[in-house]
Amino acid sequence: MKKSPAFRFGLPIAGFVILAALPLIFSDAFVVAAVTLAFLGAAASLAWNLSGGYAGQLSLGHAAFYGIGAYVSTILFLKAGISPLIGMWLGAILSGILAVLLGAVTMRLKGSFFVMSTLAFGAVVHISAINLRDFTGGSSGLAIPLRPSPENLIFAKKLIYTYLALGLVVIFYVITRIIAASKVGYALVAFRENHDAARALGIRTLPLRIGVFALSAGLISICGTLHAQYYLYIDPDSVMGLNLSLNFALMAILGGLGTAYGPIVGALLVSVVSVVMQVYLGDQISGLTQLAYAAIVILVLLAAPMGIGPSAHAFLKRRLAWRS
Repeated sequence: MKKSPAFRFGLPIAGFVILAALPLIFSDAFVVAAVTLAFLGAAASLAWNLSGGYAGQLSLGHAAFYGIGAYVSTILFLKAGISPLIGMWLGAILSGILAVLLGAVTMRLKGSFFVMSTLAFGAVVHISAINLRDFTGGSSGLAIPLRPSPENLIFAKKLIYTYLALGLVVIFYVITRIIAASKVGYALVAFRENHDAARALGIRTLPLRIGVFALSAGLISICGTLHAQYYLYIDPDSVMGLNLSLNFALMAILGGLGTAYGPIVGALLVSVVSVVMQVYLGDQISGLTQLAYAAIVILVLLAAPMGIGPSAHAFLKRRLAWRS
């Protein structure tokens, strides 16, 4: 049965209204900070999901693009006084160009070979950021001076960053829905499900996959800039570490790989679990937090192998069909 416009558009709008209300309902500074990071993670995971979810190109190097966005805007601001509002786009363009070059070389690789190539790319960029001390500050990182101004993308009220991050989530969600409903989206899914059959049908996906990979890199680079302006400090480990790439992928996988809402659901779950673990296990035995976190993730994946979003949707459809 075809979904009504009210269902297709009303449900996402209601969801975003609820998300927008969260920082107002839970006004505690710690909770607002956690919500902000959840929104930023959701935006980054949505960007990753364009290539990793719809095209099936599972990348473990997207943290490199995230870090490039953070470093380009920060270096231009510190060295040349260029506004991060401009540096953000320059970083996104640079990330997109690098993604095209990387994709042209690696997109013909399949499965684990592609994953390892992106992992190697991320490691190279991370090591380069550590060694280029004159530009990046090396392992010591770069501190951004506190000069509150919309032009500097620096605000005294942290709540503004919360809604900026939510704005990115909404924009990236809309972009995802547009691509998913287009011929490009159908071609990417066809390749993901069976690339041999897609080629046999005459679907040329290589240019499309490289283009979506570049778009994914550019969007996640914008998230990196917002990260830098929120913390007013960056270093290679915080914006280019492997754990970031893993988190982007994990959020999408937990929420529902290849869906527009999955990364948002996954980011909220990861953030809630992380906060609960920190509150209740943060001062316990070393490594206990990570162990409990990993156990919860495994249990969720075992209970909902398709991801929380698709599994919940399938369950509701079965219940509605049974009642009717």
